[in-house]
Amino acid sequence: MHGPEKPTEGTPRAGFPPGCSRRAAVPVRSGGSIPIIATFEEVLGIKSVLMGFGLGSDAIHSPNENYPLEQFFNGITTIPLFYKYFGEIMKK
Repeated sequence: MHGPEKPTEGTPRAGFPPGCSRRAAVPVRSGGSIPIIATFEEVLGIKSVLMGFGLGSDAIHSPNENYPLEQFFNGITTIPLFYKYFGEIMKK
């Protein structure tokens, strides 16, 4: 995750559509690693932005793991908005 001085900080939160959550999105440094990301960054020479749309109640990696379709569709709505806001920030 980039620090607050990086242009990506705040952009994912800005891209969340109204009604996506009952409360504001909060950046969290948690979860496992995705080893291929380091290779992508090395080969492509650019940083990666990873956004998760899971909830604490998803019970990740448990027998009753689930992912609500509402969160899936929130992700579909959010990603284009992220690119829009990020593009606006990078133009400045």
